Amino acid sequence: MSLITSAAEARAIMGQGEGNVSRISSRDNSFRSVLKNGISGISEDMDTIFEEAAARFNIPSGLIRAVAKAESNFNPRAVSHAGAMGVIQLMPGTARSLGVSDPYDARQNIMGGAKYLKENLERFGDVSLALAAYNAGPGSVQKYGGIPPYKETQNYVKKVMAYMGETGLSAGRTVTTGNGGGFTAMGDNLALSSLYGGKLSGSSLTASSAWMDNLSIRQEGDSIVMDKESFASTVQMMRIQMMMNADREVGALI
Repeated sequence: MSLITSAAEARAIMGQGEGNVSRISSRDNSFRSVLKNGISGISEDMDTIFEEAAARFNIPSGLIRAVAKAESNFNPRAVSHAGAMGVIQLMPGTARSLGVSDPYDARQNIMGGAKYLKENLERFGDVSLALAAYNAGPGSVQKYGGIPPYKETQNYVKKVMAYMGETGLSAGRTVTTGNGGGFTAMGDNLALSSLYGGKLSGSSLTASSAWMDNLSIRQEGDSIVMDKESFASTVQMMRIQMMMNADREVGALI
């Protein structure tokens, strides 16, 4: 199997996938469905993501929710006039510095925003100043020795603090988040060790997922095992996905 070296090759192969005749039969249709859903994205409760972010960065979940409410009203696709993106409105440069590869992925965005809030809380030691830094930048807070004399920032801090005081503030919605998988060797076969925690968005695999019907998968105890050819096919499709993601990101910057 040759390696994919360009997004053009990736798109060509994606187009061929639907017409392929199955050469390998699978004995675990339910797992194949999980794998397909795992790569194409999973549905998650946004409020659960807020709780996870709060636990990970040891900050109040109410603070993260309040910022998300003020920034986008919990809209993962929101874009500001300044170019900030997603649930917690991350600027492109800030997103990259926080390790957020897809600002429109609600999980990545919320985790990145929570990390940024944590950094500002540790830097300034005060919620109001951390919020001001989130809105106007930490440099402005340092320059003025407090909340900058910007009407927008002053109103922003008041708005978020008011949302924090609301009882039962909740996003009340589910979102589709992207994920990938990891693999480990098991004797003559290769076992799927994790469906989640990767960085593939998977959106472009959704329409061309017939390749998964060719996977030979079986369950051995608590492990799911696939043969080498199926593993190679899966790795190839992940490479295709990464090439297409990279192509889209480069195109967005041009």
